[in-house]
Amino acid sequence: MARLQRVVLPGYPLHIMVRGHNSQDIFTTDEEKKSYLEWLKDAAREYELAVHAFGLMPNHVHILATPKTVLSASKVMQSIGRRYAQLFNQTHASSGTVWEGRFKSCLIDPEAYFLLVQKYIEQNPVRAGLVQKPEEWTWSSYRHHAGSETIPWIADHPSYWAIANTPFERQMAWQRSVLEPLSPNEIEKVSKHLSYGWPMAGDVFLKQLALKTSRPLQPRLAGRPKKPL
Repeated sequence: MARLQRVVLPGYPLHIMVRGHNSQDIFTTDEEKKSYLEWLKDAAREYELAVHAFGLMPNHVHILATPKTVLSASKVMQSIGRRYAQLFNQTHASSGTVWEGRFKSCLIDPEAYFLLVQKYIEQNPVRAGLVQKPEEWTWSSYRHHAGSETIPWIADHPSYWAIANTPFERQMAWQRSVLEPLSPNEIEKVSKHLSYGWPMAGDVFLKQLALKTSRPLQPRLAGRPKKPL
């Protein structure tokens, strides 16, 4: 079965994920993580991708970002992917592929789901049991949004800015929000949409989106279509 074309619209956020080949660990040292983030920063600037949030996990990466062009995200991920694969293979005296196929992505309805996806990404280290508190994981954007550090190349999304009127109030509100675990249904929803590439959006947004692309935007119902009465 032919793979579906990505749904990408300039100016609308994407949830992006790339995983190590056979789910192998792709980050084994802090230096490797630092290199990946440095290359992400450089590629995002070069190819005009506004990065809003990220999370580096041992065997995969999450990025929440808005592309300026249809190709911005693909060019960024290709650039980092090549550079990091070369570093990884040199460091570990290995060869061959590092990544598990092409990266996954799904378009996000910013008004309905942006903050949910950002929270999903920044809670991920706690859900995975790597740390007990999100601020203990230095390899995500949580500390930036919570106010304990500043990452100059992170572009805060308007949805995050709308949380509160002042930076301090936003940071406190975000800390409170991330301390509240996502429900199993919310986790499944984010994961499923990312896995299949379906836009994560409300009905009104989907109708508007359907006017801009011919690609299917929702899974088809199982079974044969009903005959007209």
